[in-house]
Amino acid sequence: MQARIFVRRQIVLIRFLETMLFVLPLLIFLIILYGMLGWTIYISVSNWSGTAPNYTFAGLKWYQLMINMNRFWVDVRNNFQWLIFGVIPTVILAIGLAYLLEIGAERRAEVYLRTLILYPMSMSFVVTGTIWSWFYQPDRGVLNTLLRAIGLEKLVGRYTNDPNTATLWLILIFIWQYLGFGVIIVQSALRTTELEEMIEAATVDGASRLRILIDIILPNIRPGLLILVSLLLISALKVFDIVYVVTFGGPGYSTDVLALFMFIATFQQHLVALGAGLGVVIFLIALMLIIPYTLYAFQRWFG
Repeated sequence: MQARIFVRRQIVLIRFLETMLFVLPLLIFLIILYGMLGWTIYISVSNWSGTAPNYTFAGLKWYQLMINMNRFWVDVRNNFQWLIFGVIPTVILAIGLAYLLEIGAERRAEVYLRTLILYPMSMSFVVTGTIWSWFYQPDRGVLNTLLRAIGLEKLVGRYTNDPNTATLWLILIFIWQYLGFGVIIVQSALRTTELEEMIEAATVDGASRLRILIDIILPNIRPGLLILVSLLLISALKVFDIVYVVTFGGPGYSTDVLALFMFIATFQQHLVALGAGLGVVIFLIALMLIIPYTLYAFQRWFG
C-alpha cells in the first residue's frame, strides 16, 4: 500500500515538473514583457528629459505636448497610410499570385517562382532600403535613368523627394518585400484536402476559375487571411527601417512615422519620457488592430 502511494506521488511530481518545464518559460516571458510595458508607461508619465534618469511624476505632461505637435498627427496619418496602402494591396496581390501558382504553374516551375517571390523577404530592411534608394535617386537613379534611356522624359519623377507622394513610394518597398510572405501564407491555406476536393468538384461541374476563387477559395481561407492581415498590420505599424534608411522622415517630416519619431525623441533629443509616450501610443494602436483576430480565434476555439 505504501509502495503504491509512493509511486502515485512520484507520478504526480513528474507530471508537475513536466508542466512547469513548459509553463515556466512562458511565465518568465510574460513577466518580462508586461513588466517592460509597465515600466514604459511609468517612464511616459515621469519627467525624464535628459541623459540622466528623472523619475519625478509629471502626469500627462508629455502626452499633452505630443498631441499638440503637428509632427505627431503627420506621423499618425502616415502610419495609417502604411496600414491601408501597405496591407490591402499586399493581401490582394498575394491571393492572386498564390492562386496563379496553384492553377497555372507546373510543380517544378512553381518551386522556382515561389523562391523568386519569397527572396525579397530574406533581405533585411536596411539592405532593401539601400537598394531602393538607388532606384529612387532623382538624378542618377535606376528608374529615371531607364525612363530617360527610352525617351520618356515626362515620366521622370522625384519619388521620395516629393513630400506629397514620398510615403507611397516607401510603401511600395514594403509591398515588394512582404509579398512573398503573403503568398506562402495563402498557399498554405489553399493546400488542405477538403478545399482541394471542393475545387476539383467545382471544376468538374464547369465553374470558371474566377467563380471558384470568389465562391469557394476566399470563404474557406479566411483563417489564413486573418493571420496574414494581422501580421501585416503589425509589421506596417512598427515600420522603421525603410523610413530611416531611405528618407529619415524627410523631406521635412513628411514621411515620418511614430517609430522613427520615438527613436529621434529618445536617442537624439533625449526626451525619454516623450519617446516612452510614443511607444505607448504604438502599443495601443497595435492592441486595437489585434483585437479582431483575438476575438475570431476565441470564437473558433471556444465557440
